[in-house]
Amino acid sequence: MKIRFTIQTIIYLALVVYCSCAMAYELTIHQNKITLHADGVSLKTLMNDLAQKTDIKVFVDPDLDSRISADFTNHDLQSALESILSSLNHALKWESAPASNGSNIRLSEIHVFKHGTDDRATHSEKTSHLNIARNPEDGSFYVKGEILIRLKPGINLEHLDAILKPFAGTIIPENSFLGIYRIKLPEKTDIPKLVKQIKDLPGIEMTEPNYAYPIAMPYRYVPESEIKTDLELHPLSEGPVAIAILDSGLAQGLLPDGQVIASHDALNPGDPISDSLGHGTQMALVAAGMVTPFGAAKNTDDVNPVIAIRAFDDNGFTSSVALMNGIDFALSNGAKVVSLSWGSSVKSDFIRDTLEYGASKGLIIVASAGNEPTGRPVFPAAYESVIGIGALSPNGQNWENTNYGDFVDVYLPGFADMPIGYKSEPGIYAGTSISAAFASNRIAAFLSKNPKASRKEIIAFLFSKK
Repeated sequence: MKIRFTIQTIIYLALVVYCSCAMAYELTIHQNKITLHADGVSLKTLMNDLAQKTDIKVFVDPDLDSRISADFTNHDLQSALESILSSLNHALKWESAPASNGSNIRLSEIHVFKHGTDDRATHSEKTSHLNIARNPEDGSFYVKGEILIRLKPGINLEHLDAILKPFAGTIIPENSFLGIYRIKLPEKTDIPKLVKQIKDLPGIEMTEPNYAYPIAMPYRYVPESEIKTDLELHPLSEGPVAIAILDSGLAQGLLPDGQVIASHDALNPGDPISDSLGHGTQMALVAAGMVTPFGAAKNTDDVNPVIAIRAFDDNGFTSSVALMNGIDFALSNGAKVVSLSWGSSVKSDFIRDTLEYGASKGLIIVASAGNEPTGRPVFPAAYESVIGIGALSPNGQNWENTNYGDFVDVYLPGFADMPIGYKSEPGIYAGTSISAAFASNRIAAFLSKNPKASRKEIIAFLFSKK
């Protein structure tokens, strides 16, 4: 029996084939979740669609001609991408960006390149961007291909080398006074899995990823009329106390000669300090007494020298290693107060121990409580060795976006008129970052007159200056 194909039948069959093909590819993204149904879809097609449906920048080697098959429904974006790209060299870049609810961490770039080639965008002699990954299980960020280890007493490096040999790990002494070693591993190493695998091995006292932390994003307020900002230039306090600012760096020319007594790039040691974000410069101006937050009394005696330390990269991330290096530099250069304007829900035993060591050497450490009113502890502000600082509005009431809780020791003014913006124009900014920098300014002035003051006396003094 012969089968006759009418025009209608041919059109119907064509539509069936077309619809079947169409059903083989679906891509939707909502917030940090992806739905993807793909059967042999071109990598370039998939990456182009991903770029068009998001603000993620995608870079794909033009010589790659891979086909992607995947089936995800409302899946975590990072783990889905890691699965899709597992057979290819790739790098995911994250950045800390301003958002209406404070700090917002987002995937900013995807780089896909051929095996045996270098991705020039992700490998450079100088560190402008840390190679950050995110653990889908707990949301923590870490530096790819790195872990930190401390050995038990009496265990030598030969033992550690034997443990790491199967994983192709390279040992880098990182913090001699705390016995911390930084381990460099192949970039594709599953860091969270490796940490779980080796943490209970004989000789290992403690291990964790080289965690990454986002900067505390400031809020910017745009007033209806133009504001002209003048810096308050005053001589240094009598018996000045140095304040170390571990932040995004320092722009040149805004602080008077002699007020910056030392500077350091913890990401690129030996390089002159700079500040592509502006956040570190803002905090240095407040800590130095050049800018006074709204609601605080101007005091020409509260002008202190600063030690500017660049610990955050151009995407607004720092790492445990950069912070440890920064604290070491602060101690070596005579800092008495350290200001930390960042926060994370991730608790790091290595950072806790580093800050406790600094406190044992006389450092007074202050940190911002966070710009999201969750009531949950934020670190480093919640560590015992740190004074946690929340923010006040200009009217003296707690700012609506300040975090709160038992770990917050005091609330201080958190609004200021800044002559330099955060990746933006000068203007009025708000946040617990400003409050922490202001706390460091007042503490330094207090210590210049009361060098033996206790933590309890310092907190009482801060309450008197609210």
